[in-house]
Amino acid sequence: MSSKKRYQPGDPRLIVLWARRYAQSRTISFLVQWVFIVIMVLVIGLAAGLTQIAHEQHRMGLFTLSIGAMVLSALIMLWFSMSRWSSDLIFSITNWLYGREGYASWTGSSGKEGSLPLWTTGLSGGLLAYHLLGALLISFNYMPIGLLQPWSALYMTPYLIIMVLYQQLGFWAWIWPILYGIHGVLLYFGVPLRFGREYELLNIVVPIFGYGLIAILTGHIYSRYALLKLKTLTRNAIPDREETQDEEAEEVQAGDQGHG
Repeated sequence: MSSKKRYQPGDPRLIVLWARRYAQSRTISFLVQWVFIVIMVLVIGLAAGLTQIAHEQHRMGLFTLSIGAMVLSALIMLWFSMSRWSSDLIFSITNWLYGREGYASWTGSSGKEGSLPLWTTGLSGGLLAYHLLGALLISFNYMPIGLLQPWSALYMTPYLIIMVLYQQLGFWAWIWPILYGIHGVLLYFGVPLRFGREYELLNIVVPIFGYGLIAILTGHIYSRYALLKLKTLTRNAIPDREETQDEEAEEVQAGDQGHG
């Protein structure tokens, strides 16, 4: 016997079900964060590339400047991920983009809305520190740049899975860690998925943000479907105003005839 719940047409719990699915799949806020993070990671990546070039060419001035720019960019990214100002900015942009749909949220496993617990902040900080360490290892030629994406996947994949599970996001959220992890394994074993050396930075930028974008857009498309289902259910569940008025008029008329 299947453990999956089956609801009959007209069951009011269907409205709750599709409202939850809609809230779980509202991904515009993730897209807004994605844009900001892409910009900051590109800055860090460019600084790391300059650091490696300066180290190979023994240009200590450029090397020191690049290291400073990379660390500063990482600190700005850490501040942005923890700042109340950035949260308010993302919230405002998200509400503006959703427009007439109004506000909806999914509280996940915490059961309450608000900031994520401290341990998730620690994991996010660890993610940043881990990638910064990888950039430094490459800068000092302790790790080939071709291993940057597999190195990233070692932390990024379980990190994303933990966040998906904790926030109880929809199916769309699994696309990102699964594809990113598979990409890292294939790249490590030499499957030709690489860009040329002159575009080396794209070997991590494209998978980390490309798969994220695919997941976010999938969730957004599904949210449109869930919203359509929700509207259909609520229209069917709530009687039309004119029909209600007609029924009330018939009841009044029947009552008058009974008194007559």
